[in-house]
Amino acid sequence: MPTVSELAEEMYPDKQYDTALPQQWVNRMAERGFDVRGHFVTLYPTSSMLGFYMAPITPEGIEMAARVASMHG
Repeated sequence: MPTVSELAEEMYPDKQYDTALPQQWVNRMAERGFDVRGHFVTLYPTSSMLGFYMAPITPEGIEMAARVASMHG
């Protein structure tokens, strides 16, 4: 089974990422019923003006992101 780093490098080649996720975000996702650990990385865009965001690295992570995006409130 590939590591989180291996999945991130495959999904986002040549991008800067961190395998650590903000705990507040992990907690909020858990409150919604999602265990995001191992399915997301913190991705840093090339422009420092854009900030960072959580990016899925597994099919399950993509599904979680789609489900959260479709939730209201």
